[in-house]
Amino acid sequence: MNYQFFKQNTKGRDFICADVHGYFNILEKQLIQHQFNYSTDRLFSLGDLIDRGHDSKHVLEWLEKPWFHAIQGNHERMLIDVVDSQSEDTRLQWQRWGGQWASALDDASLRVYYEAIIKLPAAIEIELSKDKHVGLVHAELPDTCDWLHVKDMLLTAPKNIEDNHAISGLFWNRAQPFYDELTVQKVQPVQNIHHVFHGHTPVQEYKTITNRSFLDLGSYGTGEIGFIEVKEFLK
Repeated sequence: MNYQFFKQNTKGRDFICADVHGYFNILEKQLIQHQFNYSTDRLFSLGDLIDRGHDSKHVLEWLEKPWFHAIQGNHERMLIDVVDSQSEDTRLQWQRWGGQWASALDDASLRVYYEAIIKLPAAIEIELSKDKHVGLVHAELPDTCDWLHVKDMLLTAPKNIEDNHAISGLFWNRAQPFYDELTVQKVQPVQNIHHVFHGHTPVQEYKTITNRSFLDLGSYGTGEIGFIEVKEFLK
């Protein structure tokens, strides 16, 4: 399942959080601050739920919550690659990039995390109203992009989705927030979607380029997780 669609939430609000990186204690505080209603509201994650933070092991508990929905980030891809490759070098590299929390897990225990994370999509589309949808992609989309093409690409992708160079960019690319004034003019609005939200690239404050917003506030370094109520943000 590389793409997932959610119908309009007619009973409550929709929130988006950026990279958690194992700091679920911060996320819990933000839910309280925003008076999150666990019966009617929904929380969507932009990926990178794990690594660097000591609470990464709690990701399984969060993925079981009926109101919580996430896409894969590049750190989820690292865990997947470790299990798929069975390579000790790949595992050591993952640990250097934040996967130390799993260093004591045996293969069977790590497989439990793998089975939960492999089910997460690479992109989510949320219906806000009949004529307004938003998309969630971890890293970034090409400077010129059509959401319908992205969706088709994901739905027809091979099992190892990172064999597709364009799809790999959805997890790893981090250029656009750093474009200079001239280069950023080359970024066009993503067609056939109202707005797209990204994490992955830490920014000092939320940054919007055309109809693309980057929300990662660098939780592991700042103690802040990007967190918005979607309709309020888009007003």
